[in-house]
Amino acid sequence: MKMPVVIAQRFPLGRFHATRWNQNPFEDPYGEWPPSPWRLLRAMAARWFQYSRETGDSDETLRDELLRILASSVPAFRIPEATWRGQAISQFQPTGLEEQYKYRKDPDTKKRILDYSYKQVGKTLCHDHYRVLSPDDSVLWIWNSVTLSTSHASLLDQLLRRILYFGRAESFCRLEITDTADIRPNCSLSTRQGSGSPVLVPLPGLDLKVLLAATDDSLIAQRRTPPGTAWHYASLPTRPPENTKVLHGPVTPENLKVVQFLVGGRVFPVPSRWIKVIERFRGQVLRICARQLAGNAKANYRDLPPDYRSKLSLLSGKDGEGQPLLHHEHAYFCLWPDNFGMPTRLVCWRDTPFTPNEVEALLEASEHSYSWDYGEADWTLKMLPLPFEVPPPTGLFAESDTWVSATPFVPPGNRRRFRSNGRERPGEKPECLVEKLLRKCGYPAPNRVEILDGEHQHEWVVVHTTRKERTRRLHERTTNMMPGYRIRISFSAPVKGPLALGHSAHFGLGLFSPPD
Repeated sequence: MKMPVVIAQRFPLGRFHATRWNQNPFEDPYGEWPPSPWRLLRAMAARWFQYSRETGDSDETLRDELLRILASSVPAFRIPEATWRGQAISQFQPTGLEEQYKYRKDPDTKKRILDYSYKQVGKTLCHDHYRVLSPDDSVLWIWNSVTLSTSHASLLDQLLRRILYFGRAESFCRLEITDTADIRPNCSLSTRQGSGSPVLVPLPGLDLKVLLAATDDSLIAQRRTPPGTAWHYASLPTRPPENTKVLHGPVTPENLKVVQFLVGGRVFPVPSRWIKVIERFRGQVLRICARQLAGNAKANYRDLPPDYRSKLSLLSGKDGEGQPLLHHEHAYFCLWPDNFGMPTRLVCWRDTPFTPNEVEALLEASEHSYSWDYGEADWTLKMLPLPFEVPPPTGLFAESDTWVSATPFVPPGNRRRFRSNGRERPGEKPECLVEKLLRKCGYPAPNRVEILDGEHQHEWVVVHTTRKERTRRLHERTTNMMPGYRIRISFSAPVKGPLALGHSAHFGLGLFSPPD
């Protein structure tokens, strides 16, 4: 019967690995695209032997007729428009040119000696190039006018079913005859050189000996093209413009009160040094905001005039004159621990929504790396912005009548727990200070406040210090560490978080969460 023949080819792994004829497999960065008709005919011819062995059908005449029919005309293609060259995969390949012996330790002398019983083949690092396309998209091979009998069509279907890879062995594929309704090609092959990607095509009057020859056979080995073939050039369809989407979607500053980041790194800081990451991240945010306001890439927050600094008061916590805000309405930054106690999430929040410029500064600051120790270049952390739709940690904004320290509570600065004679001030115990701070921040009076690790047990943590305090501590050779306590607070009725109290509360200390 006379009809168009359409073959649909899919690549389940989303990759097509194939090298053009007479090219080094690891030095052809472009590869073959679209797939070569010569490659298809060779694959079908090879699978005929499997078909013959499985079914007992050894009719070579029918096979040869089918292959010559498909070689009599050049197919057109309907290929996916959204395809591109994939990033090369680096892999070691054996060279077979040298052998290396393995070392072992002599049990008597304890020296390393060569083990001649073990040989290792030499290897070299190569790049594997491929074409990327969606596993759901198909490459359609279209012969517009061919004559196939029922037996030809049946044999073609059997051969296509047995082709499980195309090109390199890892290039899995599925081939089948498909419906011909409303299929229009978008890629054609022509003999005009330079008009597109080169594709090897068999010529009419196919020589079956050449088609069935092995790669190293003298009929085709070391030839620019196999006899009876020619290069055609494919006019590829234009790839559609990429629809670039912003990771977070449109920013809605009027209600955006929480910005979150995933935190990753080789070595996470110990809890006592989490605040160093927050300090450096917040400092970078302020520098970026200062550059935005001043319109100068070298501007610094401290050099801004008072009216500019006042615009950043909800980030810095200070007004234009450098005085602290009294009601804690500025932004909080914290590293929130996961179930294993690792600081894997950075959360920034405040009651007043962030402005678009502040959001931009927060996202830009996440592009930097942050070290939490000195002299260790590899001990840095990276921030990955989370979509704005991701809910914040449940323990941070929960509602509960019991709250337990997520990070150590540090008593406010300039407080003296002990008198000069060594006696303790009753009102300066950590439990008393927590109760005072709760009342000052507008929370109800707690039923009970207790230290979890015992009355006299604490952990030393790094706290945030102002520039003046850092200068004084450097002069006095004292550290910026203070004792931190693990506290449990019990209320008579549920209280809604977030709950952050004490020294450096805006930098992640003194955070509370409901118990697990």
